[in-house]
Amino acid sequence: MHWLTQYFQIVRISMWRGACRTYVLTVSILLFGALVSAGSAVDELPDITGGVIPLLYPVGGETYGLGSGGQLFSGGRLSQRGESVYQVRVQNQSGDPIEADSLVVVVHRVQEAARLRDVTTTDKIRILDSDGVTRDGKPYFRVPMGGKSELEPYGMSEAFTLEIRNPDLLRLYPPVLRVRGVRRTASQDFQEAIGTLLEREAVSREQATDVTGESPDTFE
Repeated sequence: MHWLTQYFQIVRISMWRGACRTYVLTVSILLFGALVSAGSAVDELPDITGGVIPLLYPVGGETYGLGSGGQLFSGGRLSQRGESVYQVRVQNQSGDPIEADSLVVVVHRVQEAARLRDVTTTDKIRILDSDGVTRDGKPYFRVPMGGKSELEPYGMSEAFTLEIRNPDLLRLYPPVLRVRGVRRTASQDFQEAIGTLLEREAVSREQATDVTGESPDTFE
């Protein structure tokens, strides 16, 4: 009976995400805050564009959605010459929450219409107020989450501004964006719950093994 009580305690804590992940989320905030401050570290974040989709809202225009692989459906419309301003949000279309402090949007490509060339990293355009650049010089932006610790499944982020200066008055397609970040899974939550119980000595290493079938070293 004592073992059964401990088992239900594990399940209850694993479902109560806020209580059992306080320490982990604190570390994540510090870790990913440091990661996205260096462009090279952003390159190491997984590309999650297939499950988390960036949406463009041209200021004064229509919304652009993204197809598979992050390609824009622009409906054959070209951006205006000169300055282009967009509001950008990301929408989580997966069943897994995403660590908020890991979320970044990378400007993957800005293509000139006449020559079909990528001008993202050239001196032909300027992308204003980015939070940094990747190793190959592509600007990226942190995704604002309004203080949330994660982007919940099927949730949407707050918006940020993407402004492109185009002094040569090139005809440009809307930018293609990619989303990078770290997913959380139910198994991770469960493992962290057991790890928390082990740290508090609420369960023994043998009980943890009986419940999960895995070595307690997995949760340390």
